[in-house]
Amino acid sequence: MNLGLDSKVALVTGSSSGIGRAIALCLAEEGANIVVTGRDPAKAEAVAAEVRARGVTVLTVPADLTAVADIKRLVATAVEQLGKVDILVNNAGTGRLSDLLAFPDDEFKANLELMLFGALRTSREVIPYMKQAGWGRIINISSIFGKQPGGLVDYDSIKAAMIMLTKDLAGYLAKDNILVNAVCPGPVRTPLWESPGGLGEQLGQMLGKSTEEAITWLDLTEDKHGLAQAQARLHALEQGTPVKTTRFSAQTGWVKDHIALAEGKVYCVFESPLAQR
Repeated sequence: MNLGLDSKVALVTGSSSGIGRAIALCLAEEGANIVVTGRDPAKAEAVAAEVRARGVTVLTVPADLTAVADIKRLVATAVEQLGKVDILVNNAGTGRLSDLLAFPDDEFKANLELMLFGALRTSREVIPYMKQAGWGRIINISSIFGKQPGGLVDYDSIKAAMIMLTKDLAGYLAKDNILVNAVCPGPVRTPLWESPGGLGEQLGQMLGKSTEEAITWLDLTEDKHGLAQAQARLHALEQGTPVKTTRFSAQTGWVKDHIALAEGKVYCVFESPLAQR
């Protein structure tokens, strides 16, 4: 597939693992040069090596998106080293299972800083460069749980806010030929689920199962515990990338649609005006 992304520069936040890594590799396959960023320099470098093997230029910039100074340094370094940022993917995020009434305020605020304000602030930094170029793409990785409850009070609330942020940015930037979209994947098997202390282990403790048994249960069960819709199953990235790459395309004009991937097992939604000048 040729989406016209050769020599475009894509900055993917949270690309040192999971969905962000998959997005970075996907865009590299389309010929885009990639800025890999995350909190862990070693993990970011490992992903950068995978991206570089696709034959594109890659820049690694470790950053904490809860720190304004880090965001400014991230974008400034990308522009200084690669000359521009054409595509921004706001993907960085986290989450854990918890009791709705007992979730700590401080943790909620920290996650808000990372997932919502991190996306807004990074967008603010790249938009002037996109305006100057007369072209840009911003993709916000929300979640199906931004559209329906998933049992994670902070995550669900923040992802819902990200959808509205997307709509506001899309209307605001349409005149500048900057496309803004939100993608809402269902649960995807990533280190967030599989790592020690991750969602899989937490779910297993609730169910009296091992981590792998809990993940398998989630993949097969219907929505009996308020954790997943029957069709929003946990799937490996290889079974259905949760980002429709055409949304990054230089040929895309106007899109307002709902896209189901992986035979309905991983759901994505795109809804915002895409500018075409």
